[in-house]
Amino acid sequence: MLPNTANTAFNTGTNVSNTPDTVLSCGPGGGGWRSAPANSAVKAFDLTAGRYLNVHQCVYFSAGQHYTAVLPNTPNVNFNTGTNVSNTSDTKLNCGPGGGGWRLLLANSAVESFDLADNRYLNLHQCVWTSSGQYYMGLLPNTPNANFNTGTNASRTANTALNCRPGGGGWTLDHVNSAYDPLGS
Repeated sequence: MLPNTANTAFNTGTNVSNTPDTVLSCGPGGGGWRSAPANSAVKAFDLTAGRYLNVHQCVYFSAGQHYTAVLPNTPNVNFNTGTNVSNTSDTKLNCGPGGGGWRLLLANSAVESFDLADNRYLNLHQCVWTSSGQYYMGLLPNTPNANFNTGTNASRTANTALNCRPGGGGWTLDHVNSAYDPLGS
């Protein structure tokens, strides 16, 4: 999700701009990992269109792998989310049904509404945990599985350090693929 991890092969073009992006920007991947176009998308959110950025984090699981989805517009619509900008805060998680052996993990999924009207920054924390060669990414601070929550917040000040919970159950934080970015004006 972020453009500034130490593992630059996996960085994205996520940014704040006066011009909406229309072309997807993904790093080339590496170590056997490559982009999955069906599960990738670019979405320009007009932050002046509403008071809240409602981020829906939907985490799916299959055969020991985790897939975190946050965008509402990928070609693989079964994994799209309800992430939006609105004048009302979302209180109900909106996740696609998954499929192909992938099931939704409610313990790692959540919706969080970030108040844009009274804050200058969306401090986005991307936390990646690893266990036995597998990876799990989280963005939100409020999932039921609190050991995997992040410090993502809306604030009048920019965060100056990464904030990730420690993981658990054999999962440890992968600092090379984790980062924070205070997106703001």
